[in-house]
Amino acid sequence: MINDIDIIPANDKDILKIQNIIEKCETCEGTGYLKMARIYAKANNQAKALEYIEKINSRQLITADTNLEDFFSLKCLMSGIYRSSGKYIKALDELNEFSADPRIKNYPYYNYFILLLRGTINISMENNAESLKCFKEAYKISKSCREQKNLDLIPGKKQKFQIEDSYKSTAYLAAGYLDMGKLDSARIYMKEALADTNHLDDVRNADIKYTTYHVAGSVYLVDKDYQKAQTYYLMAKKTEEKYLPRYDMKLAVYTALLELYEREGRKDSINYYLKKIVELQKNNKKKDINVNKSIDIGDRKQMQNLENSNKRLVYTLVTTLFLGAGLIYFTFFFYKKYKERSLDKKDTPLDDLTGKDQYNESFKEVVVLAKQNKPEFLTRFNQLFPEFSAKILPVNDTVQSSELRFCAYLYLNFSTKDIAEYTFISVRTVQTKKYKLRKKLNIPGDVDIYMWLNDLVK
Repeated sequence: MINDIDIIPANDKDILKIQNIIEKCETCEGTGYLKMARIYAKANNQAKALEYIEKINSRQLITADTNLEDFFSLKCLMSGIYRSSGKYIKALDELNEFSADPRIKNYPYYNYFILLLRGTINISMENNAESLKCFKEAYKISKSCREQKNLDLIPGKKQKFQIEDSYKSTAYLAAGYLDMGKLDSARIYMKEALADTNHLDDVRNADIKYTTYHVAGSVYLVDKDYQKAQTYYLMAKKTEEKYLPRYDMKLAVYTALLELYEREGRKDSINYYLKKIVELQKNNKKKDINVNKSIDIGDRKQMQNLENSNKRLVYTLVTTLFLGAGLIYFTFFFYKKYKERSLDKKDTPLDDLTGKDQYNESFKEVVVLAKQNKPEFLTRFNQLFPEFSAKILPVNDTVQSSELRFCAYLYLNFSTKDIAEYTFISVRTVQTKKYKLRKKLNIPGDVDIYMWLNDLVK
């Protein structure tokens, strides 16, 4: 029922009808709000249109996934409002967001209409070459649509609308050539566009007729055929007043007529349209303020939502990183302790002290110094076993004296428990020292550290 309501000539009764439908059907909210926004936009009430657009966007009632057709209409509407407010980059951004969806390649009409909108935005930005390029591509697609070889496979009323709407590109192409100073090409497509208006409906296709008449007037103005220029400008004015009460269209036709009468030197008409333009701009100034306020409010909400989303994302990332780091740390910590214990179990002091106790009293003295943890222990040990440090340092020259002292305890076959007792540290610390020493001296995990040291210093 909502889709059956035509934008032109929809009025307040249609708005009320849509509201009643929405009250009875919650799933119709997105489509209903969109239709209302389009009706208000056509009636030149952009601020009101933005209210309903904000309702749609804030609750994500329409997305590319929920309804591609409504999403297309929403983005085109937003782009048009931004363009009429002079925010051309934002207008292009809305079209680009829709164009990014890979599915639209299967919908020639969507591509056609987006090209038209890009072309009009580039005209406003005075990028005439780019706008002409867009209009040429749109015209090619429109020909295919009219030949019914490349439609979007939408039956019934929508297909008929697409075929009718495809005639819009001809007038725009004529305007594109006129802006580029290519008058001959502009004449050709202007005449084709005028011929097309003969079988277009005055109500449904009012915007196409307005554009065609306005372009025809401009072509004849350049040709200095002022009579015909006036005829078509007045036809555009009549169409706008009857079906399209929009500020931008009214201002465009008033400005065109003013230029025409200035060329003809018709002072009364010049003064009349000067007053009309001033009055129009004055009345629209408040509307522009409201529209810009609505856009700014929407932008602020969007920025706030983005900031909140970014904050949540940062919080989530930090939390995830923290938890991940904690998990890695504890995994490594417990693995390390497991390795220390398992390696310590593998390391068994040697029972055979042959070659170490042969020094008799000197050896016993060193053992006593070790048990008493005396500072001179390492000095006396090196005197007794001068080759010990000389064999270890080439393996890793960063081995410190404290580590050499620990190696000496191991070489004397002290167990983990003995070393902890003699050096006044915990068994866990001794295990950690063994583990670190293994890594520093690159001792394989399956090799007993006591055997390794004994074999090294033989």
